Amino acid sequence: MVLQNHLQVAKLSKQPSLDKNESTLPIHGIDLDQDGRCMHYRTENDVVALACAQCHRYFACYLCHDAIMTHKFAPADPTAKSVICGVCHQTMDYQDYSQNECPNCHHAFNPKCVRHQDIYFES
Repeated sequence: MVLQNHLQVAKLSKQPSLDKNESTLPIHGIDLDQDGRCMHYRTENDVVALACAQCHRYFACYLCHDAIMTHKFAPADPTAKSVICGVCHQTMDYQDYSQNECPNCHHAFNPKCVRHQDIYFES
């Protein structure tokens, strides 16, 4: 019930995030940790955030985006720097992201994210 109330407040006020550390973390989402993991995806390797092509903000996941924003998540051009590592904040395009680890800090990414590829990237 509390989370539902927070989501309603976020939608009404059009806040980009419910994250307490929003000023220091370039990732938006619900109940984020220091590496950008949200309430929906919390495994060790869920440290990637992706940018919505419409609002150009990085979100921990499309579920967070759609709960917070007034529009649906729009997939990005695969050549755009639409991915950010939650650990080191390195931005990357789909080609770099598809290597399954950050090209800067080498933190592994969740290999199951490929299931949502069509949500995050234009084909």
